[in-house]
Formats: sequence, structure tokens, C-alpha cells
Amino acid sequence: MSNLWIRSTQALSRGLESGEQETVLGDLAELGMSDRQAFKGVLGLVLRRQLGFWKDWEPWFALVAIVVAVCPLLATQPMGLNFFPHLVMWFHHGIAYRTGVSSAALWAEVCFRVFALITWSFTSAVALGALSRKTTWANGVLFFLLCAFCTVCRLPYPVRALWFTPWAWTPIVESFLLVLLPAYCGLHKSAKSPRTKPPWLIGLAGWTVIIGGLAFWSQGWDGAALDNWSQGAPALTLIQLAQRLDVWEAFIAHLFTLAVLTGPIVYLLAVNGFSRKRSRICRA
Repeated sequence: MSNLWIRSTQALSRGLESGEQETVLGDLAELGMSDRQAFKGVLGLVLRRQLGFWKDWEPWFALVAIVVAVCPLLATQPMGLNFFPHLVMWFHHGIAYRTGVSSAALWAEVCFRVFALITWSFTSAVALGALSRKTTWANGVLFFLLCAFCTVCRLPYPVRALWFTPWAWTPIVESFLLVLLPAYCGLHKSAKSPRTKPPWLIGLAGWTVIIGGLAFWSQGWDGAALDNWSQGAPALTLIQLAQRLDVWEAFIAHLFTLAVLTGPIVYLLAVNGFSRKRSRICRA
């Protein structure tokens, strides 16, 4: 138990300034406090400092624009991957689950959605860390908790099925690998490089828009393939999907969601560009 209090105290001290951590821990050791008392002391100090940071508008903006707006969308995107029926059909029946599209289109659809989800999670966390630097850990914890809560609430089956059906864990594992893990990497990247450079942001923002657009374009494939397959036609190829009007209509219907998911990194790029332009004007 003593080691638990010590580790918890050290973890909490990371919420302080880097130069202040050693001073606070050293003062607590000199006062001869118990491990539990030291934990309470650091916890109170961190909470007071964090409450002071929330007097500014930036943490609240990051909370509303990224955590509240983006997390529910990130939690629902893994549901569209539909790995569960593919695994069930393959392991239980030994056949591939067909959706009415060609094998190349099926693999392209999976790649588009997987890479888009990883990118959205990473870029949202990078923007979250950059826009609310002094409250990154607080907003980061809320980010992870809200993503996990939305994932569990939107499971396609009751939570009790998790204890009886191993495959029921598939959406949770997908959410961890494609949402939470990239988000953690994004927060770590933002904390490690406090000053993001526009050239790096330009490439990342461009990639986010492109892969996000491809992911939402592929979401219209299922309806088109089902309609085509019901008529007894062969599986649709990528070229045929690109020529279908109903696929593009489905893509247009997702433009608002695409704008929300790509908004954090685009906004961060715009803020950095404006700051650099203003600094040049001030120097001139």
C-alpha cells in the first residue's frame, strides 16, 4: 500500500511545472509526512493550480470543441468497420463475409476507415494538447473517459454479453487500438514538442482531410453494393463505385461529421499560421 501512495504522489506531481516537482517532493520529504499525507498535499496543490488555469478561455474551448464534440464521433466510427461479422463467418464457417464489392474494394474500405480513425484520434489529441497546454492532463483524462463511456453505451448488444461471448469484445478492442492508443500518442507528441511547426502541421492536416474524405466516401459503398448485388450483378470494383451517384450522395451526407473530425488539426494549423504572421508584423 505504501508503494501505491508513493507512485500516486509521483504521478500527481507531473501536473505541476517541471522545475516545481522536485521542490514540492523535497519539501514533503523534509516535513516527514507519511505517504498518505504527502499524496493529499500534492493532490490539493495540483487541484488549486488546475482550477486557476481554468479561469482562461483556452481550456474551455478545447473541452467543448474537441472533447465534447469529437469524442462521441470517434467512439461510433469503429462500429462501421464491422470486423465482428467477418470474424464470425471466417472462424465459425470458414468462408469470407462478402458485401457485394470486390476484394480490392473491400480491403481499400477497411484501410481507409482504419487509417482515418487513427489519424482523427491522433490529430485531435495533438490539437487538445496544444490548445490547452496547462490543462492537458485534465482534458486528456476527460477525453479518454468520454471515449470509453460512449463506446460502452453504443455497443450493438448488452454489456452482459461481454462475459459470455468472446467476440463481443471486438468493438472495445477496436476502440482501444484505433482511438485511445493513437490519442495517447498524440498527447505524448504534443507534450514532447510544445511548439508545433506549421510545415509539419500542413502535411498532417492535408493527410487528415484526404484520408477522412476517403473513409466517408467508402461508407456509401455498402448501400450501393447491396442494391447492385440484389439485381444479380457481379461485385462492384473501385472504378464502378467511383462512377455511382448514390455513393457520392452518401459522402455528401457525411460532410458535417468530416468537418468536425478534421476541424481540430485544421484550426491548430490556422492558429499557428496566424501567430507566425502576427509575429512577423510585430518584428517589422
